[in-house]
Amino acid sequence: MRIGLVPLQTHPNRPDINLQHFMGVIQTLVAAQPLDLVILPECALTGYVYRQDDLARFAEPVPGPTTEMMANIARQFGIGICFGLVEHSFAGIFNTAVLLGRDGEIQLTQRKISEKPPYAAAHKLNVGQTEFGKIAILTCGDLFDERAARQVPSDADLLLTPMARGFDKKSPDPRRWENEERQFYLEAVKQIGVTTAIVNALDVGVTEGSFGGAMVVDSAGQILAESPYGTDLPLVYEL
Repeated sequence: MRIGLVPLQTHPNRPDINLQHFMGVIQTLVAAQPLDLVILPECALTGYVYRQDDLARFAEPVPGPTTEMMANIARQFGIGICFGLVEHSFAGIFNTAVLLGRDGEIQLTQRKISEKPPYAAAHKLNVGQTEFGKIAILTCGDLFDERAARQVPSDADLLLTPMARGFDKKSPDPRRWENEERQFYLEAVKQIGVTTAIVNALDVGVTEGSFGGAMVVDSAGQILAESPYGTDLPLVYEL
C-alpha cells in the first residue's frame, strides 16, 4: 500500500485557500505515482481553532459538507483520505478525524481523547477493519496520552496520527525538534508497537504555529521515512 502524507500548508481560518492548495498538491502527487491513502493533518482545512466564534463558524456534523466534499475528491482520484475537522454534534464540539474509502464512504471516525475545553473529549478508541487494513487513529496529543495509546490493539496494521502541533515562543524550532521532540514521537510509537504515519500541519503567518513535517515510524520506534522538519513537503511511502 502506498500512502501519501501531506503536511498541508495551512492559512488559519481560511478553508477556501487551504482546500485549493490541497487540490493542487493531490493532483501533483497522483500524477507522479499511484496512491492508495492520503493522510492530512488535524483540523486540516480550518487550522486548529479554539475561539468560540471560530468554533461556531466552522463546526459541522459528520457526515456533513466537508466529509461530502472530501468524499468527492476520494472518488475523483480513487484514493482513501484521512483528515481532521471540527465536528458539531448533540454531545458537543469535537476535534475529529475521518477516514474515507476510495468510494468516498466513511470507514472510520475518531474523536480526540486528550482534548481540552472548549472542545469535548472522547473516551473510547475506535478501530476499523477497512480496505486499508486494521486501522486506528490517534489525533495529535493522543499519541502521548496513556489512556488513548493503550487502547490501540497490537495487531493493528497502521496507526494514523494527524497533528496540528507547534512549540510555544518559537515554532518551528529545529534545535528543539532534533534534541527533544523527535525522540519523544519515536518513544511513543515504540510503546504502542504499531507502525504509525504522522503528519503535521504547517501554519502560515502564525508565530507559534504548527511546524509541519511528516514521518512513518515502525513498530520498534525506528524511522522508515521522514520529510524535512518545518516544511510542507509531502512524504510518499510504500508499506
